[in-house]
Amino acid sequence: MKKLFQFLLIFTFSFITLQYDLFAQEKSRRMKKADAAFSAERYMDAVELYKKAYKKTKNRALKAEIIFKQAECYKEAGKTKRSLSYYKRAIKAKYPDVIIHLKYADVLRMQGDLSEASLQYTKYLEKCGFSRADIEKLAKDDMRKMNYIKGEMGLRSCQFALKWKDIPTRYDMFSLGFINSRFNDFSPAFGNGEYSELYFTSSRQGGITDKIDGSTGEYFSDVWFSKVDKKNNWSKPVAMTEPINTTGNEGSVYVNKRGTAMYLTQCKKEKKKSLGCAIYVSKRNGKLWGTPQLLQVKIDSNNSIVHPALNDDETVMIFSSDISGGYGGWDLWITVKERRNTWSEPMNLGPLVNTPGDEFFPYLAEDEVLYFASDGHVGMGGLDIYKTSEDENGAYISPINLKSPINSSGDDFGMIVEKGGEKGYLTSNRVKWKDSKTGKERTSKGGDDIYQFELLALKISLQGIVTDSRTGAIVTDANVQLIGSNGKINEVKTDNTGKYFFKLEPLVSYEIVVKKEGYLNKIARETTEGIESSKDFIVDLILDPVKKEIILPLIKYDFNKFDLRPESILDLDKLAEGLLDNPNVVIELKSHTDYIGSKQQNDKLSQQRADICIEYLVSKGIDKKRLVSKGMGEDQPFVIQQKDGRFKIGDVLTESYIKKIRFKKNKEKANQFNRRTSFTVIREDYVPSSIKNK
Repeated sequence: MKKLFQFLLIFTFSFITLQYDLFAQEKSRRMKKADAAFSAERYMDAVELYKKAYKKTKNRALKAEIIFKQAECYKEAGKTKRSLSYYKRAIKAKYPDVIIHLKYADVLRMQGDLSEASLQYTKYLEKCGFSRADIEKLAKDDMRKMNYIKGEMGLRSCQFALKWKDIPTRYDMFSLGFINSRFNDFSPAFGNGEYSELYFTSSRQGGITDKIDGSTGEYFSDVWFSKVDKKNNWSKPVAMTEPINTTGNEGSVYVNKRGTAMYLTQCKKEKKKSLGCAIYVSKRNGKLWGTPQLLQVKIDSNNSIVHPALNDDETVMIFSSDISGGYGGWDLWITVKERRNTWSEPMNLGPLVNTPGDEFFPYLAEDEVLYFASDGHVGMGGLDIYKTSEDENGAYISPINLKSPINSSGDDFGMIVEKGGEKGYLTSNRVKWKDSKTGKERTSKGGDDIYQFELLALKISLQGIVTDSRTGAIVTDANVQLIGSNGKINEVKTDNTGKYFFKLEPLVSYEIVVKKEGYLNKIARETTEGIESSKDFIVDLILDPVKKEIILPLIKYDFNKFDLRPESILDLDKLAEGLLDNPNVVIELKSHTDYIGSKQQNDKLSQQRADICIEYLVSKGIDKKRLVSKGMGEDQPFVIQQKDGRFKIGDVLTESYIKKIRFKKNKEKANQFNRRTSFTVIREDYVPSSIKNK
C-alpha cells in the first residue's frame, strides 16, 4: 500500500511537471512572434498575432494572459475603448497579476467611469501586498513603488475629477473642424510670430507613404501645414514634403518666430524594427526646408528624446525622454545650447514636475510659463495639461491642473498659447465637446483632434435687495455705496423693488455701505480675490430702523437662566458690527422674562440678561458709554409680528393668553417668545472719545 501511494505521488508529480512543460513549450511556440511584435512596439501587428495564438490554445492560464496582452496593445495604440473590454475579459478569465486592476482602472477613468475606476484602484491597492510604509522603503525607480503611487494618484484623481467636471473654468473651446480628420491629428505648433501659420502632425492619408504603421494601425504620421487666409479661415492642410517628412513617423515640431528653423521629432524604423526617436533641426532657405540634422544632445544613444520646446532665442530646450535617472516612465528634461547644434548634458526638471507616470509635450510660453501633459499628477483622465513656472531659484514649482474644459476624461496634450496666454490650441481625443455658440454637444471626428481655446472675460457682479429689519418691507431710494480697494467708488439708489446692482472687477476687495434716513448705516464686505470663473454675488442687506424697537430674534434664553446660547452670540456679533458701522449711535438693550416665578425674581433675571449682552458687546470693542441695559421682567409681553403656527399677528402673549393654550409645546413656544432681548436707538449724537481728544 505504501509503495502504491509512493507510485501515485510520483506519477501525479510527473504529470503536473509534464503539463507545465507542455504549457511552457506551447507558450513559447505560439506567442514568440506576438511578444516580439509587442516588444518592437508594433502593437496592432501584435494584436493579430495574439488572436491567432488565442485560437490555437486551450490552456486557460495562457488564454487569460493573451487577453491581457491584447488589452495592453490596444491601450498603447490609443484604442482605449477596445482595451477596456479586453481588460474586463482578462479579469473574468482570472488573469493572476494584480496589476490588471491598476490598468483597468486607468482606462475606466479615461472613459469617464469614475465610480468603477475608484473601485478598481482600491482593489489594486488592497491586493498588491504593500503598505504605504513598505513603499517608502523602496527605491524611487522600483516598479512596485511606481505602480503603488500610480494607484494612489489614480484614486485621488477620481475624487478631484468628480468636482472639476461639473465646475468648468472660463475657457471656451471649439474643434478646428476643417483641419481635423478621422485619423489622429495632434501636436499643433505656430509657424511664425503672428500666429497665422500652423504646423501639426497627422496620420491621415495623403502623406509621404501609404504604408500602415504596425504600432497604431494607421498611416505613418507626417507634419502638415495650414495658414490663415484673407477671410481669417484656416486653409486646407497640406503635407510637408521631404526632407521634413520621411517614411517613418514625424512627431511634434517647434518653429521659431521668424519661421527659419524647425525642430522636429523623427522616429526611424528599419525592417519593421523601431530605431527610436530623436530631435532634428531643419533650416529654411527661402521657401525650402533643408535636410534635418540630428541635434547633438549628450545622452546615451539607446534613449529616445522627443517633443522639443524652446525659448525665444533658442538657447534653452525642454524635451521628453526615457533617460535613466528620472522618476519613472518619460520625464521632462532641460538642456542648454553650448555651440552650433550641440547641447549640454540634460538636467531633470525634478519631482515636482516629473512623476512615476509619463510627462510629454512641453511648451515654453513667452511669459516663461511651461505647459506640459502628464498622466502622473492628479488629473481628470489620461494625459492632462498642466502649467508651471520657475521660482526665484530657477526651480520649477508644483504644476497646476488646467481642469475642465481644457482637460477631459481622455488624453489632452500639446497645448500652445499666444502671447498673454489667453488663446491657443491643444490636442484631445475626447469623444464629445460642447459648442459654446449653440450649447450643444458635438462629436469629434475621431482619434486625436485639434481644438482652439480662448479665455473668456471674467464677468463678476454684485446685487441684492435692501429691506427693513422690523417689517421685512423693501427699502427704496436707499443710497448704496461701493468702495473698492483699487480706490474706485460707485454709488446707486435702490429702485422701487429695493434692488441695487454693480459690476465688479477681479482681484479687488469691496465695502458696501448702505445709508437711508431713519435707519442705521449698514456695511457689508466682499472680495473678488481668488475668483476664477464668472460669478454673481448676492448680498441682501437688512436695515435697522433708528426710532423703533428691534428684537434680536436669536437672543433667547433657557428657563430661569441668563447664559448666552451659542446662536445668541451670532446675533450679538451682527449688532456689534452695526454699532461699529454707526459710531454716533447709543442704544438701550431691554431684556424680558416669561410670567413664571415671582415678579422680584423676574426683574432680577431680566436685568442679568440685559447686562450679559452689554458685557459681550464691550468685549467686541463697543464703548460701554454707548450701551444702556434695562431689565423689564414680565411687564411687557411679546406681540406677535408675523403669523407663526397657531399664533396670529397682533396676539399679545400675556399670562392669561398662554394659560389658555392647549398643547404644552405651544405654551413653551409662547414663553420662549417672551424670554427675549431687544434694542432701541436712543441717541445719534454720541462723539467717540478718540474724536473728543483731538
